[in-house]
Amino acid sequence: MTGIFIYAVESSICLTILWAFHEIALKRDTRHTRNRYYLLASMIFSAVVPLLNIRITGTGNILPPGGLTSFLLPEITISPSGPAQQTGAFLAALPWLYLAGVIAAGTYIIAGSAVLLKLILAGKHHGSVIVVDSDGCDCFSAFAHVFISSSIKDDQAVRMINHEMKHIRLGHHTDLMLAGIITAVQWFNPAAYLMKRSLQAVHEYEADNECITEGEDLRTYQELLVTSVFRTSTPVLSNTFSTSSLLKNRIIMMTKKRTGSTASLKMIMALPLAIMLIFAFACKDSGAKKEAASAKPATETPEEIFTVVEVMPVFQNDTTYTALMQWVGANVTYPDEAKKNGTQGRVMVKFIIDEHGNVLNPEVVSGVDPLLDKAALDVVAKCPQWSPGMQGGKAVKTYFTLPIAFRLN
Repeated sequence: MTGIFIYAVESSICLTILWAFHEIALKRDTRHTRNRYYLLASMIFSAVVPLLNIRITGTGNILPPGGLTSFLLPEITISPSGPAQQTGAFLAALPWLYLAGVIAAGTYIIAGSAVLLKLILAGKHHGSVIVVDSDGCDCFSAFAHVFISSSIKDDQAVRMINHEMKHIRLGHHTDLMLAGIITAVQWFNPAAYLMKRSLQAVHEYEADNECITEGEDLRTYQELLVTSVFRTSTPVLSNTFSTSSLLKNRIIMMTKKRTGSTASLKMIMALPLAIMLIFAFACKDSGAKKEAASAKPATETPEEIFTVVEVMPVFQNDTTYTALMQWVGANVTYPDEAKKNGTQGRVMVKFIIDEHGNVLNPEVVSGVDPLLDKAALDVVAKCPQWSPGMQGGKAVKTYFTLPIAFRLN
């Protein structure tokens, strides 16, 4: 469960950065097909990269050991006046809150899709066009069908249907299904919804361009958009003929001078971003072997230490790590000299849980004072055995980082 939450966080960071690049560098261009492919590639990239496990060896500290895992262990606060305070209860509950959000978002999408399927079964079919009994001015496409209100005049209906057929021919609904999955997995990430909105905008630009290229009169087409926009609803996972949020930008794009082909060279600027994200979330430091292993032949593959595994290590069978917090709180003491000197702060201790659940190689990666650093290091070093992490059905070594905050007040 914790591993899934880590994946979602890393994936959301990738998506946010890539969406921001689109907004800054590509959004204003009229290269709509290029922008569409970029947005789709960004969603796929952000979904796949955190799942990769590219091992890098070297003498330098290329990557921070422990990755984002260190953020998931709840912080524990040690005070001289009482027992340890577990300040990370909310962090421990985050994976379950995340799962609840995924279920809620997924249910919303499934319910919306069920409404569309009901319309397909109950509506009046004219080939791939379904006439819906409605007083509103609704026209949208989904699941390779065009849905149009029976109240729309025939001459307007033909033009609206033509627009929606462009969405179907270009496969836009498949794009929206992918975007729907991304928003369900990243329901907490505003960039996921903004990415979907950007994709829908590009869809409309593409369809508008196709209609005008095939002979639609620009002025009357824009008038049709304006008259339709105030009476149109937007079903989930659908392309809608006219919406207020996109009206202004669609009209601007129709009259804007086409961006030159050299503008696509801006895509080269996205490569450093992609490489950076791969290094941050797919490349892992191979880690160091035990001291005795350093004498082994250089041709031997370094021992692998994971940052995220399919089944994360747990302490005393407690996936919320509350038991770990309780144990640390009962076994660490605020140093008397540190209290006397008024010394306080947060100490970050990195360690490895090996294949047998033992705590190995504890070290301070972010210290405050030698006294507090030693107190934190000592308590982690004597930590009892864990249940090891599992990857591919095999017990493996896994990095962890524990924050221990020493507070006088």
